[in-house]
Amino acid sequence: MHEYSIVMALIEQCEALAKQHHAIAVERVNIKVGILSGVEPSLLAQAFNTFKLDGLCAKASLDMHIQPLVLQCNHCHKRTEQM
Repeated sequence: MHEYSIVMALIEQCEALAKQHHAIAVERVNIKVGILSGVEPSLLAQAFNTFKLDGLCAKASLDMHIQPLVLQCNHCHKRTEQM
């Protein structure tokens, strides 16, 4: 499951930014996940809750926004979105 490695990197980035800005905790993490990213949202959320237990993200919530696939015709410029 590559969700674990994604979450580990995400938490490391959040904590590094928090330390850079002298924050004492991270309250919320907002991310966008593309529908074709290959990431399973439920597994990503589970991994986040598992790995956030130590450090500045311990009490953080994860707000995940699933991004649709946007297709646009180069000829007529018609756009469609698919979830």
